[in-house]
Amino acid sequence: MHDAIARLRAAGFRVVTLTNSVAAVAEDQLHNAGLRPLIDAVYSADKAGRLKPAPEPYQLVLKAEQVIPSDAILIAAHGWDITGAAAAGLATAFISRDHRRPLPAANAPTLTATDIDVATQLIARHTHR
Repeated sequence: MHDAIARLRAAGFRVVTLTNSVAAVAEDQLHNAGLRPLIDAVYSADKAGRLKPAPEPYQLVLKAEQVIPSDAILIAAHGWDITGAAAAGLATAFISRDHRRPLPAANAPTLTATDIDVATQLIARHTHR
């Protein structure tokens, strides 16, 4: 995970997190994992008043980051999160852990890969814009 985030940042991507946990818990988890220095901002769905996969948490981040949905991508290992982000208009990247697959009833994610592979794919897509 560390290498993938570092590669995205080096390629010019802004990296933020959005969690259903309260912000203090998210901050602690990122610090404990050694990832906090790589994260530009930490957002909690708690601030939106609704939990993911409702659209409000995704909209909160888009507004705070001043980004339109088509210029954002949510990377997640949970199918329900991919579904919520896609419904809010974001591109999505599903991280396949232990050979898990996206939810079959949902729209297919924009990308599906392992964590380091998703960074490679996103960088390639961004370069070819």
